[in-house]
Amino acid sequence: MKTAEHDSLRDFVCDHQSGIPLQLQIYQAIKKRILTGRLLPTTRLPSSRHLSVSLSVSRNTVNGALEQLKAEGYLVTKPGAGHFVSQEIPDNFLTVNKGNIDTQTSAMQTTIKKEIPNLSLSYLGQKLTAHSPNRVFGNSSFEAGVPDLKAFPLKKWNSIYLRHSQRPSLLGYDSLQGYLPLREVLAEYLRSSRGLVCQADQVIITTGAQQAATIAIQIILEKGDEAYVENPGYIGMRKALETQDVTPVGINVGSQGIDVDALPDQPIGKLLCVTPTHQYPMGGIVPLANRLRILQWAAQHHIWVMEDDYDSEYHYDHKPIAAMQGLGFEEHVLYVGSFSKVLYPGLRLGYLVVPQRLVNPCVQAKNHMSGQTPTIEQAAVAEFIETGQFVRHIRKMRINYNAKLNAILAACQHHLSDLAIPQYTGAGMHIVLTFNLQLCKDGLSDVELVHALNNKQLFASALSAYYVGKARHQGLVLGFANTDIEDMNHLVKKVRQEIDTLMK
Repeated sequence: MKTAEHDSLRDFVCDHQSGIPLQLQIYQAIKKRILTGRLLPTTRLPSSRHLSVSLSVSRNTVNGALEQLKAEGYLVTKPGAGHFVSQEIPDNFLTVNKGNIDTQTSAMQTTIKKEIPNLSLSYLGQKLTAHSPNRVFGNSSFEAGVPDLKAFPLKKWNSIYLRHSQRPSLLGYDSLQGYLPLREVLAEYLRSSRGLVCQADQVIITTGAQQAATIAIQIILEKGDEAYVENPGYIGMRKALETQDVTPVGINVGSQGIDVDALPDQPIGKLLCVTPTHQYPMGGIVPLANRLRILQWAAQHHIWVMEDDYDSEYHYDHKPIAAMQGLGFEEHVLYVGSFSKVLYPGLRLGYLVVPQRLVNPCVQAKNHMSGQTPTIEQAAVAEFIETGQFVRHIRKMRINYNAKLNAILAACQHHLSDLAIPQYTGAGMHIVLTFNLQLCKDGLSDVELVHALNNKQLFASALSAYYVGKARHQGLVLGFANTDIEDMNHLVKKVRQEIDTLMK
């Protein structure tokens, strides 16, 4: 780890009228910062030349203070590198000052404890405070939604990115709606690949699909409204709804995605959220006839449809059905997409395609939320698509992921066939394992299993967490895209071993 340099005396001013020697003032200021923890061990101090200029004193004065601190053991020097805070502060000085520091800290804590009850939180703040700790992504074996990061063409991408990062015109502000060349090439791609009916001026570039969904929800729903979501379904969508104080109402899913017959005859909700191309997490694909039924139901009851075209690029046994947005009811549909799965999650780019009348309010909502999206990344993606690198990468990943799908299914058949049933439809980057009913009756909890697997650096997800209300099934969501084929068998074997350990 590199040692950082901090301008540690930026807020210190020498008092030339106090009668205290300047060298002593500098010495005391640095020592105090070391003893109180503002300057941590191994921290590099600014050079003596820099300190003399910033403090308006001679360099000899600064050097005198630094040498005194060095002599007392507070600082060490490294040839050609400068002065650093010592890793071993003199014990006698720490002992002398520790009491004062502890007393100050205790007093501060007492003050804080008295003030906390009087500092209120919003309803959302209180709700989020009660949530479990923030999730730490492993980006490793079985993490759902993580593509094969090692297979990304970094050399080609870096060449494109470097070129755009050197364009001064991209270092300033750009359109809130998104970089126009990206919106143009993306609209063309969506028209040809997914059958959308859209133009570049209907595309809004966002910081990931989550922001796209949140913007749409802010524009079309009021607090207290209801929205229909797949059950089980995408957790991020539920979070986006709950953040806006909208109640998610679950609609069961089956082997063909959302159960159209379960849609209410007299709905009071104003929005239906669906992943028709590859239902997340169960994997069902909504057939064309059902897509039309959903759109007709929405039109009849004046309900918006938010189409998350999840995993639309990764179908292995057949070509994906055209997006719902392009089936003749585009004025009812808000289309959400992301580059996280097809490129890489760290890019944090998504997009929202909306009817023309919603463009301005959606862009304004984005402005209120975050302002513009980083331009250099947008420019790099635009060139990546325009030059054909994007399509070539997706074609390569289809072959790659199809092989990995077969590998994980074979491993599950070998190690888990008596415990769980795999759910898959020849698409996507994950499978679902639903536990046998008897296994659950015997006490297996998918949440406990996931916790045990996380401790083994296996980052599966608990199926029960995807449900609105009581879970109908327990199981595992296993991402396979970022797991090497040669590791698949022994990693699935580890899953079996953890189940056996929990069931003892």
